[in-house]
Amino acid sequence: MMKKELLLISLLLLLSFPAVKALLQPGGYTSHDMTDHIIRQISMDDILSEGQFPPRWSGDLNQGYGYPVFLFNYPLPALIAEIFHKLGFNFVYSLKAVLFSSMIVSVFAMYFFLKELLGSKMAASLGAIFYLYAPIRFLNVYVSAAIGSALALAFVPFIFWSIVKLSKKVSYFAVLVGSISLTALITSHNVTALIFAPVILAFAWVVGRRKGMKEIGIMFLIGFGLSAWFWIPATFERQYIRFDEFFSSFYKDQFPSLWQLLRSPWGYGLSHPERPEPGDMSYQLGLIHITVILVYGLWFMVYGRKNKDNILGVFVLTTFFLSIFLILRISLPLWDNTPFLSLVQFPLRFSAIAIFSASIAAALLVKYLPFKKVVFISLLLLVLYANRNHLNINQVFDPGERYYLELKRVSSNFGEHLPKWGRVAVQPANGKLEFISGDGEIKMIKSQSAHILAQVEATTSARLRLNQFYFPGWEIEVDEKKVEFNYLISGESYGLPMFDIDEGTRKIEAQFKNTPIRNLSDTTSLVAWLAWMIMLMRIIYIKIKSILR
Repeated sequence: MMKKELLLISLLLLLSFPAVKALLQPGGYTSHDMTDHIIRQISMDDILSEGQFPPRWSGDLNQGYGYPVFLFNYPLPALIAEIFHKLGFNFVYSLKAVLFSSMIVSVFAMYFFLKELLGSKMAASLGAIFYLYAPIRFLNVYVSAAIGSALALAFVPFIFWSIVKLSKKVSYFAVLVGSISLTALITSHNVTALIFAPVILAFAWVVGRRKGMKEIGIMFLIGFGLSAWFWIPATFERQYIRFDEFFSSFYKDQFPSLWQLLRSPWGYGLSHPERPEPGDMSYQLGLIHITVILVYGLWFMVYGRKNKDNILGVFVLTTFFLSIFLILRISLPLWDNTPFLSLVQFPLRFSAIAIFSASIAAALLVKYLPFKKVVFISLLLLVLYANRNHLNINQVFDPGERYYLELKRVSSNFGEHLPKWGRVAVQPANGKLEFISGDGEIKMIKSQSAHILAQVEATTSARLRLNQFYFPGWEIEVDEKKVEFNYLISGESYGLPMFDIDEGTRKIEAQFKNTPIRNLSDTTSLVAWLAWMIMLMRIIYIKIKSILR
């Protein structure tokens, strides 16, 4: 049996290779977001090398004026890319390695979930391939290089696997896997976590309502706790940034039509669904995925309602059609009146749920239809053929590592994570500290993102400016005494802290410290990690004890 499954896993790996082979080409490639993500990864490397953890503030981005890059931008893709970088990959290849891994891991995650759910290796294999070979997956990787979205979809099936496992029996291992996967989902792409949250909760109720809800609840509690260091500050400190200025109504012109979901040309351009331009990105869900849902829906109406998996069928069909509803303009009133839904920005992102549901439907068809092998082979060939034109990059873009190292701009299109009083800088900062009035000499002792130390020789009383946009957490000391500063003086400070010093030699120290909400979130995560480690040690102890008997 083990040998047969190893052959099946090898087949899955072989079938997955065409989906990722374009990532093995040398250099980077043109895309919507790759440059931004490389900038973030370089920033992550710098921040971690300085000892800042959790990583939150980059002092070098925004032309040296600072940017709260990982307070609001999902950090896990850059953290995983950093592992590849430490193994010797350059920054471009590190990012591509994360994209490559996300695709491969997602296949096996979906396979193990569906095998646990349906008890059929053949059905699980087809569902896993359907989960990989879908337009939205290739759009994420080859069109947008949306590393967060791509990585998040690798962890989603592990959460569902854990829920299924816990609905059958108490399993500390499943709690550990589910909680760490939920943490990975949240820190990979908080928007994907947001849109999948209702689906995950609904599935937990569907399969765990009779058994396992306590353990599933513990899994959720630990998972949210492990990731609290990121999502709590990102939620409660969002009030200080410019995000809503750009995105509160961004979604209003991003609704594709039903026809575009059925058929739209594959392109590498941007998203203008209501005013399409030649070469724009595609909005198609995948005709084979839609066909599978329709066929399964017909089968379910005739036979499935009497089947023991009938509640699962309701779940699959409901989540698919609700996701389609949320993609289309008909759902605009819901978008306008539902808190946090505007954070999704692109309604097409809900197609990830549609594809997830269609993949389960494909597996269910193999499990329940007659002539299983014929159904399996036919659907497999159809899904591979339907995505044959989606497996390539647009153009190679390889300007060299130095090009990216010299980019110090904000790592997003609009600088939406800048504080409300900040601005996107055009010219590089004139050092971390600068005289605004008076005169003297500044000798930098330490110049890190979250810690700046300098000796200032002031020939007269003077006013200095810290060339880091103020964000809650910045504190300034002069001669080891905390001083008040002003960052809202119109026409002078531009959101940069300014403070006065007396004549003479002064020790200036500025630090980006935790706020009470960050302290709370970090403490919550530490407690959750302790609980997770205790549970892991318990599993190891039980395993060793059973071996030694």
